[in-house]
Amino acid sequence: MKIEEAKAECERWLAHCDRQRKKSIALQKLATERRAGAVADKDVQTRLAAIEGAGVRVYDGANLEQAVKTLLKHI
Repeated sequence: MKIEEAKAECERWLAHCDRQRKKSIALQKLATERRAGAVADKDVQTRLAAIEGAGVRVYDGANLEQAVKTLLKHI
């Protein structure tokens, strides 16, 4: 793996982490609003579906290990 490819893979992973963080914050906010009674059950399901999205997204970290090794060799 070349250094530029390794950097790109690390950036992809960091972008995934950022999306997961934003999703977590949105879910925490929704849970807080529900516990406070500010959101009805039917609205929770709609908002939950909007936060979760239409399908499962998983970061495939198969190349991340190689990317990290490549970058560490060049530090």
